[in-house]
Amino acid sequence: MGVLDIHHLHKSFGGTKVINDFSLEVTELTLCCLVGPNGAGKTTTMDLITGRQKPTSGQIILRNEDITGLGEHEIARLGIGRKFQVPAVFRDLTVRQNLEVAFSREVNPFKNMFSMRPSGLKAKLDEVLSVTGLGARIDTEAGTLSHGETQWLEIGMVLMQDPAILLLDEPVAGMTEAEIEKTVGILNELKKTNTLIVVEHDMAFVRSIADVVTVMHMGSLLAQGSIEEMEANERVREVYLGDPED
Repeated sequence: MGVLDIHHLHKSFGGTKVINDFSLEVTELTLCCLVGPNGAGKTTTMDLITGRQKPTSGQIILRNEDITGLGEHEIARLGIGRKFQVPAVFRDLTVRQNLEVAFSREVNPFKNMFSMRPSGLKAKLDEVLSVTGLGARIDTEAGTLSHGETQWLEIGMVLMQDPAILLLDEPVAGMTEAEIEKTVGILNELKKTNTLIVVEHDMAFVRSIADVVTVMHMGSLLAQGSIEEMEANERVREVYLGDPED
């Protein structure tokens, strides 16, 4: 078994099947890119994994524990962290304060700011600042960061929770070429010690980071393998890679 195992997942809205018998095994310490045309079910799959939505049927197993149908906060506490496409940071707080808030289980950020520093905070803070390259911006208000820096801050906030699996939804959307290059470096460093699932459309970016590429189509698994195998797969080229809009 992998660190995350999805078995015969289904999700319907009314009479419409959005996820249709989708199965996936994610091996520990790998970076899996989830790709496919618009409407393939990628974001819905992320929603089901994190408890944002409940599956119609099927099973989701995290490290041998059945998490199917659990609430979003329960699943987060069990070790699944997610970064959404649009960053959600506290704009009026500094980089340091954002990361400190993320480390604590206290949901009120202002209580966090005036409470005792929890054990292990400094070591984790130093580690995350090193990975994200935000050390020089530690006392900068999040609202003044560039788009790329804001994305890296939110990745850092998820990392402060020490997740077993990190889910990223289009992490380089809207970034400059230089920011994309730095993000490639961040993710390639992270996958040495973390398991990641990344939803992405930028195939050049996928080529730079992916250990495994999972292609979805109409809510089902179309193909899975290395980027080279997917680029050579005729069905994948027909459904996804050959589409000029992608």
